[in-house]
Amino acid sequence: MDTVARWARDSGADRLRLSVMPDNERAKTLYRHTDFHQADELGDLLPDGVSREQVMLRPL
Repeated sequence: MDTVARWARDSGADRLRLSVMPDNERAKTLYRHTDFHQADELGDLLPDGVSREQVMLRPL
């Protein structure tokens, strides 16, 4: 993840953004350990028409 962050920063990005399924605790834990935090923005609507992906951000 740090290699991707360096590449993104060197390319002019100021953050990394990803979406994760709301029930995927293992992925969210991994992302939190690599400096991502849950964003205030809404993710894409899931096929059930009610739930949404969770957006996570990592400032660079």
